[in-house]
Amino acid sequence: MGFDKIHQKPLNQEVEYDIENHLIYGKQKLWKKIIEWILTILGWSVLLTYVVYLIYGSLAIKYGWPLFEFLFYTREMVLVIQEYFFIYFIAFLIFGILLIVWKNYNYHKFGKLHRRTFQPSVSNEELSEMFELDPAIIEKMQSERYVVIEQNIIPADLGMGGKDKKEEKKEEKKSQRPD
Repeated sequence: MGFDKIHQKPLNQEVEYDIENHLIYGKQKLWKKIIEWILTILGWSVLLTYVVYLIYGSLAIKYGWPLFEFLFYTREMVLVIQEYFFIYFIAFLIFGILLIVWKNYNYHKFGKLHRRTFQPSVSNEELSEMFELDPAIIEKMQSERYVVIEQNIIPADLGMGGKDKKEEKKEEKKSQRPD
């Protein structure tokens, strides 16, 4: 078996993939795009100035540098945020310690247990008995890369490949009706 035969597409199938078919292109009007860009730039600039002001404000309060106030950027805001940072830091440490303790508890309590069980492998003989097929066909199906099954090989009593439950109920009702 050569490399070409293994990697051959079944039934000379051609696969066409065009990325353009999978992308969504919106026909957005120009004025909406402009408003979107303006709001995006405005949002990012407010966020970045807030972070820069917090960092500079923290350093200014610590080292006595001048701290300019404008709009909602005030010295009081920096002090309140510093308190929250301290509280968040303490909470982060507490949660981190709790998670480490919990991890170690679970490891020592359950780490040595192996409760997963797996079904034994199914042999080709069992498959041929279940599906009432010749063992040569089973071997062929396992070795071929592409398999065409002309008829349904799943027995009806397995619930797959047979009638669905709605049809079975209809037939039961028909058979139970007095004629």
